[in-house]
Amino acid sequence: MLGVTDLWTYVIGTIAIILLPGPNSMYVLSTAAAFGVRRGYQAACGVFLGDAIRRRRRLAAAGTSAIGALFLGFSLRLATASLS
Repeated sequence: MLGVTDLWTYVIGTIAIILLPGPNSMYVLSTAAAFGVRRGYQAACGVFLGDAIRRRRRLAAAGTSAIGALFLGFSLRLATASLS
């Protein structure tokens, strides 16, 4: 069965995941605590920029894979058409 089987377990798990800080949050907090608010904002901007670049590269890789799959499908159709 797909989907949420126990709603309350799902809600509690979702809240726990949202409230737990990840490595990016810990980096920004530790930078702000050690060097001040301005450096904390700079660290947050750096994390945001790094995540944006990573997402864009991932989308580009997915697009390249899709184009490759389309080309492969097209060339397979040509090959099978030329055989018959």
